[in-house]
Amino acid sequence: MFRSKAVRFAAILGVLALVGCSTTPVGPVASSDGEPVLLSRVSRGGAGAASPINLYAEQWMSSATGGQLVLLDVVLDVPPAAVSSDTLFWIFIPDDEVFYNEFGTSGLVFGVPVTVTMSYRDAELTGIDQSTIRIAWRNDAAGTWENVECALDQVNQTVTAQLNHFSAYGLISDAKSGGE
Repeated sequence: MFRSKAVRFAAILGVLALVGCSTTPVGPVASSDGEPVLLSRVSRGGAGAASPINLYAEQWMSSATGGQLVLLDVVLDVPPAAVSSDTLFWIFIPDDEVFYNEFGTSGLVFGVPVTVTMSYRDAELTGIDQSTIRIAWRNDAAGTWENVECALDQVNQTVTAQLNHFSAYGLISDAKSGGE
């Protein structure tokens, strides 16, 4: 029991250390030059609105059976044989005001793709072209979002993709054109 708590504590500290030193976009990324925008959540509003919170969930996944990890509006489905040995999977949401997630173990490459489903039910869609909402991973070296092939379900307001590796992922979209 002590070992499990110690491992969990070390993992959380490692994530917080990495995030504290990173340059990840944890606010809306918007531009007027045609670049995509990172979706933000509808304001919680009110005088007593809480400040952004950090959310974290983790689970050991068996190589033989896989599993599922859920945090807020993100679901990771890990199939059998995605990893060669039992592995700690985690989701970290550094700011609950935007649709930006860090998945780990960072840099992990999968033998079989992992499915991620992100809901945007609580997204602020003013000025957003909903038909262009998609999942992208953050390429910090290039300072860009790299699109991931995904399926958009506008009825259920979800986006689903098959991931071959872990890094930081977000829900992005294009702004509406023509002043809509």
